[in-house]
Amino acid sequence: MKTKDYVPSNDGQFLEWAKNLYAYVLTHFSAWNIPSPQLTLEAPLTTFEAALAKLADPNYGKVDMERKKESRKVCEKALRVYVQGYLARNPAISDEERVAMGLPVYKTSKSERPLPETVPELEVDTGTPRRHKVHYRVKGNNRRGKPDGVAGIEIRWAILDHYPTSVEDELIKSSFDTASPWVNDFDEADRGKRVYYCGRWEAPAEGGKGPFGEIVEAIVP
Repeated sequence: MKTKDYVPSNDGQFLEWAKNLYAYVLTHFSAWNIPSPQLTLEAPLTTFEAALAKLADPNYGKVDMERKKESRKVCEKALRVYVQGYLARNPAISDEERVAMGLPVYKTSKSERPLPETVPELEVDTGTPRRHKVHYRVKGNNRRGKPDGVAGIEIRWAILDHYPTSVEDELIKSSFDTASPWVNDFDEADRGKRVYYCGRWEAPAEGGKGPFGEIVEAIVP
């Protein structure tokens, strides 16, 4: 039997659900030891809310409808990635808190596979101006993408003028991704700067994280 999607299909209900989840996480993310939702959710949520509000104008046009559809798509993807990366299986979050956020409660099972001990290997494509495409694979594997048994990859990164000695302390920006490559866009002022990346797999079952792989360096083209 197909499981009911936790994301509302109706735009108005989706906006209400998304704003409730965002507000709840904003007051708890520090205690849960996860990145602030402001980093990846605030902008797409604000854009979608503005685009949806535009349709209340009786004179809205086809362009306004297309903007609403596109902003909904971007916002929903950002929310799903954040939920799967940081909320769905995080042991610091109680089932009651998931219900309060409008998320399903997953029952753990002995058949769920533990976090692999492998580490990600990163490769940065610098062929596009002001953009890095960060490809990832299991170290030593020729096939790109995440291995079986993990939810995705946490990529830690920062613009630095020196090689970092600590991933946790110096690569302070964090993103979660589920399908290689992860794309990182930069401003014009960042061109020529050095960026350092490092990744680790995240488990879907208990919110656990594997060991970090090697740090890689790339110049912003």
